[in-house]
Amino acid sequence: MSLRSIRRLSAVAVALSLAAAATACSGPGASEAYTGPGWYLEKPYMLVVGGPKVFAGPFSYDKCEEERAKIGGDLSTDMLCVNHPGKPTKYGLY
Repeated sequence: MSLRSIRRLSAVAVALSLAAAATACSGPGASEAYTGPGWYLEKPYMLVVGGPKVFAGPFSYDKCEEERAKIGGDLSTDMLCVNHPGKPTKYGLY
């Protein structure tokens, strides 16, 4: 194999590895995790491709805040309680 072919093959392998890693790290989004109206504990992500991930729900607002406080540490400050009165629609890739 030529050096050019080896570089091309390695670039394809890296791209496939990154794609597999991105899909493996994704959890259920709001539209997949929806089971009924209420407050859901979510963690927003900066990447639009990933979208927010739902960790628990549906709760009342007070119960959602209790669940967020149970997590503790820096992670609890990153979580949000989001009200979904109806099934969320999918926007973009997520």
